[in-house]
Amino acid sequence: MQDFLVGFVIFYLCLTGILYLQQRNLIYFPYKKRVEAPENAEIAQVKTEDGLELQGWYFAPKEGKPVLVYFHGNAGSIANRLIKFPDYLEAGYGVLFAEYRAYGGNPGTPSEDGFYRDGWAYMGWLVSEKGIGPERTVLYGESLGTGIAVELGAKLSAEGKPPLALVLETPFSSLLDMARRNYFFIPVDYLLLDRYMNVEKISSVKASLLIASGKYDNTIPPAQSRILFEAANEPKRFVEFPKGHHEDLHLFGLSTAVIDFLAGIEARNRDN
Repeated sequence: MQDFLVGFVIFYLCLTGILYLQQRNLIYFPYKKRVEAPENAEIAQVKTEDGLELQGWYFAPKEGKPVLVYFHGNAGSIANRLIKFPDYLEAGYGVLFAEYRAYGGNPGTPSEDGFYRDGWAYMGWLVSEKGIGPERTVLYGESLGTGIAVELGAKLSAEGKPPLALVLETPFSSLLDMARRNYFFIPVDYLLLDRYMNVEKISSVKASLLIASGKYDNTIPPAQSRILFEAANEPKRFVEFPKGHHEDLHLFGLSTAVIDFLAGIEARNRDN
């Protein structure tokens, strides 16, 4: 029995050590090759605070329409998400696909702090190259990308320059909460490096909020999104798609819900 316990302890410590050392490989799954941009897209070439040169894609808005600054989830690249955005472009919205470090042919290695730097670089590019400030942007985060959107929204709000709106597709309360759920057998509170503490930041965002979740999302359960929603300021709206999963909300009318939400904000601003 003693030998079994010693063996189990050694196994557990080894497993915990491997998970600690490999944790970012369990969070980030980049498609690393450069994908050719669509013909109607402009290459957004940005430089991060820590010296990385990144490329994203930019689709200009029609006159007077805002730009959606889009932060995608932890896998693939921006090329996988183009299918979600024809309705927004047709409605006249601009879209800036903010591709991360290590994704889509970009240099660097992924991390929470690094992704925040990437987000700021794209926001700076919009201002310097297009003359579009935060008040004309909609921060749109999907899954892991909600962490970047919430971080930027909170910081911009604290600076008195909140975005027009914040749209969060299948968000979590925090990556720490997700790790506690999925790796309950190890002390993640002490070991997790990248935490994306959305629930601690969302109350600092001073912008209209839309949260979208799928009833059958087994990756980030709707309960996680609800926790974040409850912590957020008004005005806010929660939309749960009764047939939706984690990556398919665009098939069940997500773009219609978002466009209606944004149209309401634009109408109120015109009236004021």
